Amino acid sequence: MKALISLSLLLSVLQVHCHHIPGQPKDSEGHGDKMIFEHPYPSVEEEQGQNLTYAHEIAPSNANFAFRFHKQIALGEAAKNIFFSPVSISSIFAALTLGAKSETQSQIYKGLAFNLSETEEHKIHKGFHQLISALNDPNNKALINTGNALFIDEPLKILPKFLEDIKTLYGAEAFSSNFQNSSAAKTQINDYVQAKTHGKIPHAVDELDPTTVMVLLNYIFFKAHWKYPFNTHFTKEEDFFVDANTTVKVNLMYRNGYYNFLHDEELSCSVVEIPYKGDASAWFILPDEGKMKQVEDGLSMEFLDRCKRSFIYEEMHLYLPKISISGSYDVKDTLQRMGVTDVFSNKNADLSGITSEPDLYVSKAIHKAVVDIHEGGTEAAGVTVIELSPRFGGLAPNPIFKINRPYLLLIMEKKTHSALFLGKIVNPTEK
Repeated sequence: MKALISLSLLLSVLQVHCHHIPGQPKDSEGHGDKMIFEHPYPSVEEEQGQNLTYAHEIAPSNANFAFRFHKQIALGEAAKNIFFSPVSISSIFAALTLGAKSETQSQIYKGLAFNLSETEEHKIHKGFHQLISALNDPNNKALINTGNALFIDEPLKILPKFLEDIKTLYGAEAFSSNFQNSSAAKTQINDYVQAKTHGKIPHAVDELDPTTVMVLLNYIFFKAHWKYPFNTHFTKEEDFFVDANTTVKVNLMYRNGYYNFLHDEELSCSVVEIPYKGDASAWFILPDEGKMKQVEDGLSMEFLDRCKRSFIYEEMHLYLPKISISGSYDVKDTLQRMGVTDVFSNKNADLSGITSEPDLYVSKAIHKAVVDIHEGGTEAAGVTVIELSPRFGGLAPNPIFKINRPYLLLIMEKKTHSALFLGKIVNPTEK
């Protein structure tokens, strides 16, 4: 019988299971937060951001995975809000390939939109190494914290090479856990994630199977202030048209200013890029009436590149909804529909690069994400900004960009060309 690995994602979390528990029997008490190793410090070169060659090389695959994953979620949730961190999911499954072999490994790479005939395996791992180091840059005014962690059942014998590689390439921390005491293990994991996400995700894991022998997780925390904040005095309650039959009241923020903007005729949508302080920006994509599915189907790296080439920096009257939403997803189900099946099978999974024996499989993969967008930026901000604005009676004939119907949201990190978060907001009033 194979063991269970649980993988958790933004949380991204993976659970690995074992139907026969290796090693000696354990007592019923948790092992606490005994650390096996902590993440290594990045090299001086990476700290200085001098080399992102490999990170840029994997960026197109990461973006294409983000859009493919979104489309799969949207198939079953066309009328619901969507919000997730594609880079969180990509990171943890790429790390898992260090212990995967044969068809199990091939399916994961293909599911993550990597073609090994175009991108060599070592470049993929170096790319994620550079990506994680760059995102954690302490000098970035947009605060981004991301990392990976393993919680390992004490009797489980992990191959030293897997531990060394996931530590060196993915900056992973590892902790000893007692999964026979599932309550203590759950508390240990949830406390860790709550601390890493600054309280945004207090309940990463709802329950653990008692046969779990390892949990892998990735977390990402993002907090940034708009480069040009919105004045709270101009925020007003207005109608948001969810669909032809549903209208809700939302708080629309207003600002008059200069932004990158375009209307893409090919995809039938308007796009505005709103910069944060630091190396990040938010893209708001507003489909033309009735064109949401067309836009979702057309999302691609080519679309992003076309926008970047075609943006016009112009003055506009900008109206954005204040939102506070969350998303929770069964990544296992979604990836299986994308062709990643063997790693979740207790018959076919080959994770023998983790324990030397092919007796592990991934039983559960979950992802949770939250976002708050308001006048100051993307989290509670302790800054009050006073901004002059033209009186509404004398508005110049500048374009008006008002988001008062379903739209798409993309948060990009500029240095690494990475899609940190992707979402569809159908109803801003739904949490």
